[in-house]
Amino acid sequence: MRHRVLVTGQISEEGLKVLRSDPDLELVVRPGLKGEELLREIASADAIVTRSETAVGKELMEAAPRLKVIGRAGVGVDNIDLQEASRRGIVVVNAPMGNTIAAVELTMALMLSLLRKVPWARESVLKGEWDRKRFMGVQLYGKTLMVVGLGRIGSRVAARARAFGMNVLAYDPYVKRDKAESVGARLVDDLLLGLSQADVLTVHTPLTAETRGMIGRRELRAMKRGSFVVNCARGGVIDELALVEAIKAGHIAGAALDVYCEEPLPLDSPLRDPEVAEKVLFTPHIGANTFEAQDMVAVICCKNVLHALKGLPCENAVNLPFCEESLSERERAFLRLARAMGHIGAGLLEGRLQRIRVSMKGPLFAEEDVAPSFEMPYRYRSYTVAALKGAMEVFGGPEVSLMSAPVLAEERGLSVEELTEERGSVFVNTLEISLMAEREELSVVGTVTEDMRERVISIGGYYIEFVPKGHLLFFLNRDRPGVIGRVGTLMGDNDINIANFALGRKNGGGLAMAVVQLDSPLPRALVEKISAMDDIIWARQVEL
Repeated sequence: MRHRVLVTGQISEEGLKVLRSDPDLELVVRPGLKGEELLREIASADAIVTRSETAVGKELMEAAPRLKVIGRAGVGVDNIDLQEASRRGIVVVNAPMGNTIAAVELTMALMLSLLRKVPWARESVLKGEWDRKRFMGVQLYGKTLMVVGLGRIGSRVAARARAFGMNVLAYDPYVKRDKAESVGARLVDDLLLGLSQADVLTVHTPLTAETRGMIGRRELRAMKRGSFVVNCARGGVIDELALVEAIKAGHIAGAALDVYCEEPLPLDSPLRDPEVAEKVLFTPHIGANTFEAQDMVAVICCKNVLHALKGLPCENAVNLPFCEESLSERERAFLRLARAMGHIGAGLLEGRLQRIRVSMKGPLFAEEDVAPSFEMPYRYRSYTVAALKGAMEVFGGPEVSLMSAPVLAEERGLSVEELTEERGSVFVNTLEISLMAEREELSVVGTVTEDMRERVISIGGYYIEFVPKGHLLFFLNRDRPGVIGRVGTLMGDNDINIANFALGRKNGGGLAMAVVQLDSPLPRALVEKISAMDDIIWARQVEL
């Protein structure tokens, strides 16, 4: 199948070569395309590749019925409506590793230039001055650096700061202590406490609802008088008005900024106030502006676009909650199990589904970190997403994807809860998915055995073990002789072959639950006939 790829951004030729080399692609390069022309071109595109020039929102996606992939040659995806893309099953890919070193090096360059007043000294010399005393600076050695956000960039900044002899503190609620220690940083749990010890603050977080304005008046006041602030992450993480006030008050000695709440920086921005500007080192969002970084982000982005179009694994899918190919065989087995359990639970409940709780018990589930990358309506573990996909398939059909499942759950008003325990029970690792509807609640428990067999081991407190695959008939019955025989006879009379059968009881109860695995699906009328039998409480069919 031939795919049409529209490029609307200034993309490095190295990246375009990746797309041109594939005979199954038609490449249309139209940098700066806007308005009606953009809407016309996108109508027949299978993918769009851009930087930040093109806003890819709902209107553009509605005009692109064939659109399958959105490629961002860079890191930030502020110009893309991720929720709308997820709802439509459009994969959004970026290139987060491509400009990592460039952003790290700019951070260190700005930090050194700010503390040693390099730009101001240069300007003075160009004016014919030679005022050395005016440019008395501060050295990094022995000072304390506070890194907020210890991801790809923050961790590398921390390591380089250690090489300068700095003491490094880090705040990141999504990072484990041993990771911080591996780059020479001491993790702090209290942001204000960490800031109170800092001589220099540098932020390296995405811009999300959680991080927007996270460095505000209170946080800046917590810092030492005469400290410095550096931001090469995202405008909006630091409250600009609070920073202006802190600089005017002399509490913050200076700031180095590469990013702003509004870009380009407006002419009437309070940061341009002469009283403030003389203490701020400004750069025009050049964190990724190296030849090497631009080549790399273009190549990474275009490779990911190509892979996504061909249905191959792509490492940097922003709105895919995880990369299945990076999981171990056992993790993938639990992923399949979670989807099947979610589907079974939602299929057996009556009424509107209101809540789902995914309990992960065992050492397998203690190893996965979930940190926010971009503003998304969810931040769930991979097993939770798989369970949501299974549950949402009951209402939305098999086209529900891992991308769209959390969005659909949110739109249905579904409350999602996650619990993790380091130790399992009888089995080393178990999943329990509890679902609540308007009138009833049901829990499904499952595990993957040592020989990699996926098993459901309990439904609604009935201990019943079966393989969650194929055509399944579930029924709840009074625990009396002859009930199972009557169901089996009815199956035989209708040429339905039973592949497997399992029965479970509750201790001291007068009811039993059965699951029958069939070679072919039952007609609806036959399921209703079973439901109407004496001693049958209910019967439902689930297709996996």
